[in-house]
Amino acid sequence: MRSPRPNKKLIQWLLWRLNLPLLVLNGWCLLLVFEYFKEPITILITAAVLAFLLDHPFRWLEQRGVGRGLALAMVLGSALLLLMLLGITLLPVLIHQAHQLALASGDWLHSGKQQLVSLNLWLGHQGIPLNSINLSPPLTGHLSDQLQTLLSHLPDLIVKTVGGLFEGVLTAIVTIYLLIKGETLWQGILTWLPPKLARQTRITLPRSFRNYFIGQGTLALLLGTALVIAFLLVQIPFGLLFGVFIGLMALFPFGGAISITLVTLIVTLKSFSLGLTVLAIATAVDQIVENGIAPRLLGHLTRVHPVWVILTLLIGGHIAGVLGVILAVPLASFIKEVVEVYRPQSGVNQTRMIEVRQESTETD
Repeated sequence: MRSPRPNKKLIQWLLWRLNLPLLVLNGWCLLLVFEYFKEPITILITAAVLAFLLDHPFRWLEQRGVGRGLALAMVLGSALLLLMLLGITLLPVLIHQAHQLALASGDWLHSGKQQLVSLNLWLGHQGIPLNSINLSPPLTGHLSDQLQTLLSHLPDLIVKTVGGLFEGVLTAIVTIYLLIKGETLWQGILTWLPPKLARQTRITLPRSFRNYFIGQGTLALLLGTALVIAFLLVQIPFGLLFGVFIGLMALFPFGGAISITLVTLIVTLKSFSLGLTVLAIATAVDQIVENGIAPRLLGHLTRVHPVWVILTLLIGGHIAGVLGVILAVPLASFIKEVVEVYRPQSGVNQTRMIEVRQESTETD
């Protein structure tokens, strides 16, 4: 009598569930290694991201007949020139406005206190008692304590600044090396993976990072530029500083909404009506950019659910700080696409495999 044949889907399901604890254990071991070698790994990853961003213009120049050395010099020179222009023109103005905002913080806190007193009186006339909160002395004392703490830690801050400069120089050197010899290093890493996974990684990982950086970078540039222009036209105090701050925060998912809320609260201390104006302008511009302009220019670049985006941002920030927040979403997008291919669901699996094969053919 013939024994019953095992269910293929059941075996795939069991293998997938049994492999999951091994993946978690390997991930935990990688976290321990990263924590032990955090500084060199951070420098390497930062250099790899910078090399990835500079690789596109570098390859574009090479494809148009520019020599390798000349193309490298043009790309690095252009990046350095752009940083110098920003440092000469925009950075001094931002530093001046930040200094002026710090000097005006006392007056703004006093104005906020007066507005709370007026609100308390108005609510009292309406029959709604509300005790006004004296915010100025606690906040002023807190700012004074923070200033004294900063001055006491000034020597450590100088040492950290020197160390940061050294790490910056080292990161620049590694970035140049990766631009020149990065392909051989990338190929060597892929040889450690199974052929199928290596082929998919070569296609999916660069695409995830490219889509994310293009999407967030374009969104941040559009939002920051539009808000700077709008704030300057309406004559919002420190409009350039606030617009650039919101634009930089928009580089991170949900950073635009958080920074808009923070800027609104700061401006509201000076004037409640001015705070409402900032909120209205920033919200309108943000909605136009995110829902009107960005989808037409960029399309649907990331395929990660917003809940998973928040979770990956929290995990990335806990593991590697700002660098982890930057890399969290593209890595989550890459992992999601790999899992969709390998998970035992025939319909989704076959559809995704067809897409990967088509993208592989187009890339080749």
